[in-house]
Amino acid sequence: MDFQKTVNKAASWLNRLSLQQKLIALYIIIIIIPIIIFISIYSSNVYDRAINEIRIKSENALEIEKIHIKNNIESMRRTAQMVVSDIEFIDFVKSRNEANIDQLIDFRMNELSNVTRLQANNPAIENIRLYTTNPYITEMWPILFKEDRIMEKPWREEVINRNGMEVWWFDQQTDDVLERLPSQNTAKISLLRELDYPKDEHLGIIEINMFLKNFFPKMFGTVQDPDSVYVVIDKDNNMIRNFQHTYFEDEGIDTEDLKLKFNKSKHEGTGSFQFENNETPYLVITAYIDDLDAYLLNVISLEGLYAETAKTRNVIFSGIIFLVIILSFVTYVLVLLLLKKMYKLKDSMKRVEQGDFSVDVEIGGQDEISELAFHFKSLLGKMNGLIAEAVNKQATAKETELKALKTQIDSHFLYNTLENIKMMAEIEGQYPISDAVTSLGEMMRYNLKWKNDFVVLDEELNYIKNYVEIMNLRLDGLLTLNIAVPHELYDQEVLKMSLQPIVENAIKHGIIPNDQKNEGILQVNARCSEDHIIIEIKDNGVGMTKEECESLNLSIQTGTENQNPGSKGGNGIGIHNVNERIQLYYGTEYGVFVTSEKGAFTMVTVKLPSKIMKGGSRSV
Repeated sequence: MDFQKTVNKAASWLNRLSLQQKLIALYIIIIIIPIIIFISIYSSNVYDRAINEIRIKSENALEIEKIHIKNNIESMRRTAQMVVSDIEFIDFVKSRNEANIDQLIDFRMNELSNVTRLQANNPAIENIRLYTTNPYITEMWPILFKEDRIMEKPWREEVINRNGMEVWWFDQQTDDVLERLPSQNTAKISLLRELDYPKDEHLGIIEINMFLKNFFPKMFGTVQDPDSVYVVIDKDNNMIRNFQHTYFEDEGIDTEDLKLKFNKSKHEGTGSFQFENNETPYLVITAYIDDLDAYLLNVISLEGLYAETAKTRNVIFSGIIFLVIILSFVTYVLVLLLLKKMYKLKDSMKRVEQGDFSVDVEIGGQDEISELAFHFKSLLGKMNGLIAEAVNKQATAKETELKALKTQIDSHFLYNTLENIKMMAEIEGQYPISDAVTSLGEMMRYNLKWKNDFVVLDEELNYIKNYVEIMNLRLDGLLTLNIAVPHELYDQEVLKMSLQPIVENAIKHGIIPNDQKNEGILQVNARCSEDHIIIEIKDNGVGMTKEECESLNLSIQTGTENQNPGSKGGNGIGIHNVNERIQLYYGTEYGVFVTSEKGAFTMVTVKLPSKIMKGGSRSV
């Protein structure tokens, strides 16, 4: 519905334009709209391709980063396995006898040195530590410690519950167990594993840790891309990031909101999703690290790409608009030259419209406009002839009208006489007689002013009201007339005296013969249906059988005498005349039809075309 209104408004606006303006508007529409659509689709494709290239580039970078991470994971695993596999080292740790000085020195010089060399041979590994519950073991920094130092660590219970399975733990804020080196507070990742001997007997926990700056080289690299940042979300939905890189703070991104968006779209493997923050679009590439049960994310701002695409699109649009303006101006001048004859003809038509019929239209040439001017000149000549003829007819009509004034004297005499009778009845208190005379006067006035075959429905209904009032005087108020007609149908065109014969028929053959009912009801309804209207006149009289009704309808359509003269329709001649007049003026698809039920009702349906008379015959 809204679309149809928009189309109608556009068509109305287009109709108000001159031919030049229409041609230019059409010219602009034909050029600009397809170009705008093309540029929009093209720029969108370019934007999507650029995003796809960024996605591929970022996925490749994440794969490289995953390779570095995988190497670091394997390096930490190998280190942990080598510590566990050092039989002399483990035997010393599990010993339940207190070692003497020589044994301690030997252990420190050999087994402990071997473990220390493991750390020295892999500079990326920050610490190798064993926390033991053996009360006979003396702490030997930086490798061997009492487990009491880590009793409050959040990961201790989880490591013990894993029964020898490795646990990876990100540590960004917790202080180091030694609490002695400032550098030890740097964020790190730890590989934790329970050491049990004999089997199922807790002996200690091995910790291999590495600084996150070594473990995630991209995230903690010295050269940072100002338009992107790397973060990690672990299995507990904690975000691990480089806090020295204030990307999220600068962009105004809520990290909790980012985690919510990530959780809705995450899946194993490599993936991506987009979101907007402060009207700035962002692309997030994700990669699952199965060993850590964590996700590596690359958050990339697309603001620069979006701005560049918009700038290119705007430059193209500006160039096109400038070109169209120039072409429109050239078109306007060319059309003005081509339509010079048409404008001359238009000026002549305006003069004729203003009442100057002496215009001499002289436009030479053999083109279409010249031919149109020739026909307009011929039309103007015929109009002048018709005007002269109309003037003569008008003079004749005036003369005829003067002659008709004498015949109107008789009708005025009748109206005045009825008015005097009305006044006498009112003086004598005979108000029913006064009302009947009033109704009779209106009926006579309605009949005598027959200058047109058509009236509005409102006038015909008033005539029916007056007729029923007069009949009520005769029938002692037996009749009740109910009219249910929508106000918008009051100006509907009907044939004069087309409904009164039907009402008269209903009273004469339907209501009066019905002695069993104390009140006769006439119901008049009207409704609009598509391109025609339906008028229904229904009475509560004696009604008819199905056979009588069919016989009456046949009589109405053919004009033959009704085979059931005792029925409500009588011989059907009156209604036949109404039907014949309707079909004569409007066509055979319109007319009158009767339906009835014995002892209940009879209804006459009149079908007419929907024609509203502007003012009807009220001014007659």
